[in-house]
Amino acid sequence: MKRLELLLSRFLPDSEVSSINAQAGNGLVDVSPDTIEVLQEAVAIGALSSGAFDVTIAPLMNLWDFTHAATPPTQAAIKEVRSLVDYRQIRLDVKNRRAGLGKQGMLLDLGGLAKGYAADRAKQVLIEWGIESAYINLGGNVLLLGSKPDGSAWKVGIRHPRIQNSLVGAIAAKDVSVVTSGDYERFFIDSQGKRQHHILDPRTGCPARSGLIGMTVVCPRSLHADALSTTFFLSGIKGCKKLLAELPEVGVFAIDEHLMGWISESLVPVFQPVMGLNISLLSI
Repeated sequence: MKRLELLLSRFLPDSEVSSINAQAGNGLVDVSPDTIEVLQEAVAIGALSSGAFDVTIAPLMNLWDFTHAATPPTQAAIKEVRSLVDYRQIRLDVKNRRAGLGKQGMLLDLGGLAKGYAADRAKQVLIEWGIESAYINLGGNVLLLGSKPDGSAWKVGIRHPRIQNSLVGAIAAKDVSVVTSGDYERFFIDSQGKRQHHILDPRTGCPARSGLIGMTVVCPRSLHADALSTTFFLSGIKGCKKLLAELPEVGVFAIDEHLMGWISESLVPVFQPVMGLNISLLSI
């Protein structure tokens, strides 16, 4: 885990991602197979989502500064910084393991899929060690190896997006990853009483207004669950239906701003409600 952090974190000055960021607009830098693989996945998911998922979003994250800010940036500032956000400007030379960014000032932030990648690698190691049953939790990114030792399914709780320390339900599952994104993790309330949360839409430069406040994704790889939880959150119910048609291996449970639940057909048999939400089927 530490090794991957040393490669993929933009907050560590000697990481490979920091090297790419420092050389933005000035050519490619040598990187490891892990970094190339994560960047290839990032570009693929960027294309799948038509830019809703974009790992070059770091300049916008810096502008909004959810750790310290209590006031949204101006529209002029957002417009200026948005010109630096475009996953299509990621430059990859896979054969020679080199990567870069096409424009000076661009910055990578792999936080939307690095934890998932780390969980996948951890699972690989456990399998190599002969371990057949494990529950891996990396800061809320859950990856399940096999079933519980007694043969039953693991249960992964889904947090209520508005009631602290409460669950709306649980997923009973084996050998999948379960990742949830929501507008409650990092946010501030602005002077107009509006919730400004950290899931930014790179197409607008502002917090997503998709009508959703919580999104849980279930699929085999944790890297995909990690990135797709953000992608589905940004896409809204209509966009979710379109994506589900293209991704048959993915299941989702969403909560909209009216506290209505939405569930894909594949999760109906394994979803166990805790609170009495009204739930509708996300039919494709």
